[in-house]
Amino acid sequence: MSEREKPVSHVRAALVLVVLFFALLGFGYPGFVAVVVHGIGLGYQADGSLITQNGTVIASQFIGENFSSPYYFWPRVSAVGYNSSNGSGGSALGIMTQQFYNQTKNYTEYLISTGRVSNGTLVPANGVEPSGSSFDPDITVGFALFQLSRVAYYSHLNVSYLKQLVDRYTTHPYLGFIGSTYVNVVTLDIALHRILVGNGTIS
Repeated sequence: MSEREKPVSHVRAALVLVVLFFALLGFGYPGFVAVVVHGIGLGYQADGSLITQNGTVIASQFIGENFSSPYYFWPRVSAVGYNSSNGSGGSALGIMTQQFYNQTKNYTEYLISTGRVSNGTLVPANGVEPSGSSFDPDITVGFALFQLSRVAYYSHLNVSYLKQLVDRYTTHPYLGFIGSTYVNVVTLDIALHRILVGNGTIS
């Protein structure tokens, strides 16, 4: 091989490797993984844990939604308002800034004023702390229970019944110590929505 042909040969080999790895890692490996996970019964998770209603996808279990009506349980604070067109990510405000303090203080007061709670009731920190991704679907059990009075008042459902509903959608640590306890507010509110439609509270 002449000295002039060597660079051309190297470029050709590089292009072949690029195409090969693009096909292998871009299509072959993901396709293999998809077949395997579907084969072992994890297709729901692999497809994005999508929630369907009457054959239509309405949400994902892992992507938060902006439930803002008073008869729903509210999610965590979102820097983008749970609007995917605004991208994802947390607020750029530092926790020591005055603006962050004012926002947190104002929202805390709002939760208390609308929560139909007794004087002196504390708002769980999770209720006013911004979500790191802005699409966190989970809230703490404490924040869910804090909202019971408001949800019960506007939904006309018994507090104890709502508490049982919260318990049903609470996830506990795996094996008792791996992970944390949390409530998926998306699945909780979808279940609550079906109940409210069923009893005629909302249409």
